[in-house]
Amino acid sequence: MRGKLRAAVLLVVLLCLLAPIARAAECEPGQHDYTETRRTPATAMEDGEADYVCAICGHQYTKLLFATDHLWGNWITDQKPTCTEPGQRHRICTRTQPHTENAAIPALGHKYKETRKEPTCLEPGKSVFVCANDSAHTYEEAIPAPGSHSFGEWTEKTPAGEGAEGLEARECIRCGFSETNVLAALPTTTAEPPTEPATAPPTEPPAEPPRTIPVVDIVLVGANTVALGWFAFLLIPYFFGLAFAKRRRKALEERDALRKEVYELHGYK
Repeated sequence: MRGKLRAAVLLVVLLCLLAPIARAAECEPGQHDYTETRRTPATAMEDGEADYVCAICGHQYTKLLFATDHLWGNWITDQKPTCTEPGQRHRICTRTQPHTENAAIPALGHKYKETRKEPTCLEPGKSVFVCANDSAHTYEEAIPAPGSHSFGEWTEKTPAGEGAEGLEARECIRCGFSETNVLAALPTTTAEPPTEPATAPPTEPPAEPPRTIPVVDIVLVGANTVALGWFAFLLIPYFFGLAFAKRRRKALEERDALRKEVYELHGYK
């Protein structure tokens, strides 16, 4: 009797030990029913963990919970940057105190604004550059002068008269400088009584020689007339020849066109 009891107890123990293995064989991949058994939350800088166990087959695994990282506030400027020197700033994490991050602020660099004084013809000008970020940073550049005026044309201001001087002026087209020049006075004239012109005795017009036609002129006119007549006579066959050649060319073109149509109709090449 005791032996049977012991065998039954051993059978129950074996069944209990083999139950998880049999149940694990029953779960197919993706069909586990996990339950979280332990959790260590992650902080801003440290990872956490979570343990899970399958309620069907008892399979267990641990999931890593990544750190939540910082949740930074706004940057606070500790030292403003200048044109040449960087500044300094910091910010504080609002999740886990007192995490603080420090960072440099890049230098602003120069941002010059030009104020220009134009040169005149004889005096140089200059350009003054002042940094908009720091007015203490400034420098100048000279603008050379041309060295001479560029005058336009002379213009008469006061005309010269008899015994009175005149005045003319001209102006530089670059700087507006003007110079004047005195015009010499005109000489004075004294009035004299008019004198009557001496009358000459009337003269008779010379007699015209009789007009005669030279023999040479008659011969030249006749020769020119004959030459023009022969030239006109020679031009007549020339124009007839041109007309005949034009008509012949047209007839040949019509013949060639007709022959081409016949060849194309019969398939000849």
